[in-house]
Amino acid sequence: MLKRVVLVISIMLLVTSTAAKAAVDFIYPGPNSSVTSSGHLIFKINQSDITSLRITLNGVAGDPVNVGSPEYRKLFQDFFIAQSLWDPGANRVIVDLFRGGQKIESANLSVFFADAGGQKVPPEYSPVIMHRQENERFCQSCHTMNPTPAQMNSSIEKENPCYVCHKKMLSVKYVHGPAGTYSCGYCHSSKGNPKHAVAKRGAALCYECHSDMAVQIKKKKFVHGPVEAGMCEACHDAHGSQNESQLLKPINELCLSCHGHIRGQVHVVRTTTGEGHPLSGKKNPTKLATGKDMNCVSCHNPHGGMVRYFFVNNAEERMLLCQMCHNK
Repeated sequence: MLKRVVLVISIMLLVTSTAAKAAVDFIYPGPNSSVTSSGHLIFKINQSDITSLRITLNGVAGDPVNVGSPEYRKLFQDFFIAQSLWDPGANRVIVDLFRGGQKIESANLSVFFADAGGQKVPPEYSPVIMHRQENERFCQSCHTMNPTPAQMNSSIEKENPCYVCHKKMLSVKYVHGPAGTYSCGYCHSSKGNPKHAVAKRGAALCYECHSDMAVQIKKKKFVHGPVEAGMCEACHDAHGSQNESQLLKPINELCLSCHGHIRGQVHVVRTTTGEGHPLSGKKNPTKLATGKDMNCVSCHNPHGGMVRYFFVNNAEERMLLCQMCHNK
């Protein structure tokens, strides 16, 4: 009887141990996490004899990746690092592991991508935080996970440990000044909670450098809602973007992400063609020298103004605004 009990316990321990060791450890993003940008997909393969793997994202399978070659193992050991291209909303990732062409095991990951569209993140997803002790232990053999303030502000790429992993942030057309000079430690602190969090958010941080904007905002009689709430990050990316002024989206697309009702109605006045005033597709007549197209900020100041609707010329009468371009 005693032998039978010992045998049962041994089997239970073996099953428990096997179940506890997952096929892969998802490091970034973690399971059921939410992200606000496409960054990396990083996971650790927990079986040393895996020769290849295949990733399926939202039902679309990629090509097999050879992870068993000596060259791969020398560079990446048992880690897999790839550029992620998430679809807005929920994303399902399946990682299939192969040994010699035979599928051995699969692992699943669910990630919610909340892009600049403002969609609400379901409660089952938590914001991703990479710099946790349980994640950093995987990286510390190759990366400096506890940089000094001097290292975090080093303008030399190879001496700034932040740049090694986050350089994609700077591969954009319009880079924010502090990010472009690798002054990471100006906004981020290794003592933050969570680690490397910014000590302040929104206007409280931005106005430390952009104090002139704070002065301008105080002078305005009417202030745009997000600006009044100090939500600079609602429109601007603090590191950089492909859009002028580090905007999260092109101007009209960004404005209409909140003011979407304008899409379906005649704007300002009905023209002889039955359409409303153009929002794009024409050169900006007030700034012809720039060659830029007309957009929402051709008529409206996005931060606020002295009159309702934030007209750029602060005209109380709408017709006076029209005469900026249609002066006869």
